[in-house]
Amino acid sequence: MPHADPRTSPALWSPLVAPDVVVFETADIRAIPLPPGFEPLTDQSGPTEHHLVAAHGGARFRICLRALPSCGPDCLVILHDRYASARLVAATRLERVARGLRLRPDRAASPSAYRRSRLALLLGIHDALDAGSSPRDLAFGLVFPRHRPLAGATWKGSGERRHTLRLIAEMRHLVNGGYRKLLLHD
Repeated sequence: MPHADPRTSPALWSPLVAPDVVVFETADIRAIPLPPGFEPLTDQSGPTEHHLVAAHGGARFRICLRALPSCGPDCLVILHDRYASARLVAATRLERVARGLRLRPDRAASPSAYRRSRLALLLGIHDALDAGSSPRDLAFGLVFPRHRPLAGATWKGSGERRHTLRLIAEMRHLVNGGYRKLLLHD
């Protein structure tokens, strides 16, 4: 749900969409194998899978439990696709924490400072447009706050206008499903 608070209702993602979802195959998906110190934030069960988001300190782990047809040992599944290395990193992070080892920051999974500021700007643009702001208001309120506002034909032919319209188009692309690419850590 786009309007849900991510602190109280974290997103559950399919392992096919998000490479940071760790997939376990277990004989009993009702018995969630969370190590001591893990706090389940949310969970959802289906007939063959149990999805949950668990916290350990400041780290969040997305876990998908699948039912094994037999009573074999629990297995960790790494899907073989172009994101196999990212899936392996997510599984390794979960295993490190489960064994009580110190967790190093996962720089590959987190956006750079530039990317975070760009995403924050796009969210601000989305909120301002939702509140009824015009592209000109956005340009000189958010995108170019230190510039003097332009008027008339000067605004129409300006680089500031073109840049603001490109940002609006990028924001709309993210809102209409492009945000899923953020999960792929490209």
